[in-house]
Amino acid sequence: MIKRNMYLDKIRDFYDEKSLIKIIYGLRRSGKFIILTQIIDELKENGIDEDYIVYIN
Repeated sequence: MIKRNMYLDKIRDFYDEKSLIKIIYGLRRSGKFIILTQIIDELKENGIDEDYIVYIN
């Protein structure tokens, strides 16, 4: 899996915003799920419990 650092760099600033709901949207098959899984992996590496991460398809 290719790490999408350009997109992740733009999103990382919002990781700690607890009052915001984050939505990733775009065209079909444009890589939204891949970016989301990379964000989830980074959050887990930073010590966020999996119970606090919600993914709705």
